[in-house]
Amino acid sequence: MASLIGYRRAAVLAMSLFGAAASGTATAQVPNEAAEINACVCLQQDVAALSAENAAKAQALADVERQLADLDAQLAAGRSRVDVNSPESVARYKALLERHDALQRQSIGPVHDAAAQATARYNARADEYNRRCAGRPFSSTLTAQVQAHPSCPPAQ
Repeated sequence: MASLIGYRRAAVLAMSLFGAAASGTATAQVPNEAAEINACVCLQQDVAALSAENAAKAQALADVERQLADLDAQLAAGRSRVDVNSPESVARYKALLERHDALQRQSIGPVHDAAAQATARYNARADEYNRRCAGRPFSSTLTAQVQAHPSCPPAQ
């Protein structure tokens, strides 16, 4: 019987400590939740900016690839019309071939690299947003307040 009374006292003490800890946690979560919401709002802004950058770099690469396809077609059509006995005709074809080669180096070099890096930055930030923020049950009132005046670090 004495052990049963001791057990009840321990259970009551544990429940009161748990209640005190839970109420302290609820109070502490509001500032923490605001900070988490702010971080998510900032991540969302980063994702939007990186999406725009990614789209611009992809468009630049598509433009270079389209120009390259046009030059390929011009080279194919012009090959049969080159008069090998005419230095001017050969020079025109060579100039077209040099433009093609320069554009091809650009498409597999800096323009391609810029598009690939923009995609990698976007994917990394979107993954981070999804891991940290997507589907989180944040307070809608607190979210609206933070979205109105987020405190985001400068874009990198």
